[in-house]
Amino acid sequence: MDKRFKHTLVAHKICPYSMKVLTVMRHKNVKFEIKFIETHNKPEWFLRISPLGNVPVLIIGEEIVLSESAVIMEYIDEITPPKLMPDDPLEKAIDRAKFEFSNEIIRNLYTFIFSTEQEKFVRQKEWLMKHFKWIEEWLKDKKYINGNELSLVDLSFVPLFVALNMLKSTLPCDMLKDFKRLKIYGEMITSLPCVKTGRVPDYEFLMIDGIKSQNTVLYRSNPCYFNNGAKPQGCCLFRN
Repeated sequence: MDKRFKHTLVAHKICPYSMKVLTVMRHKNVKFEIKFIETHNKPEWFLRISPLGNVPVLIIGEEIVLSESAVIMEYIDEITPPKLMPDDPLEKAIDRAKFEFSNEIIRNLYTFIFSTEQEKFVRQKEWLMKHFKWIEEWLKDKKYINGNELSLVDLSFVPLFVALNMLKSTLPCDMLKDFKRLKIYGEMITSLPCVKTGRVPDYEFLMIDGIKSQNTVLYRSNPCYFNNGAKPQGCCLFRN
């Protein structure tokens, strides 16, 4: 590969926004290298290239750096046909708004998962249930959010369903039980090959370890589940 176009992804293992980019790169069969960092101990070289100090970051060649998951996803989509984003300016703008919605709902889901205060936990759950209704409506009479074909919008929601699927055995209730279309859609999305290989093999283990170590409401509500020695699923892409 021409070094000018070599792709190196800098990510954190349980960062949902990193998962989005990894899923798109796997779906598009992009060749890349990956560097994992710890967000609580960011290396100096990373802070020099990341304007906001956030992951993911995509390094192209030796000098070009892209940050923000939606920007990286669109770039990958542009260079690897067939495109998953529409060409029409208005449709593209609508999709970008849905990217922002997915970011917000995933941010609130992680706040819910790692909440240590009961009141905050309940409040976040109510927020999520309210906003699930939007996705349910988008899926009305459609296989995917934008129609019958997979789009970049669908891949932007991947971390939502990966996390919900991981926690379905321990959540106080089935959060999707009143959202039939959303539940079917989530099962279909998580079964995609790119979703199965678009997360690190120890994702589940690391998430559970974080939930336990922070003594979250989820952990306190069901400690037996989190102490049963759950093992991560394998993924050949990230084996060292």
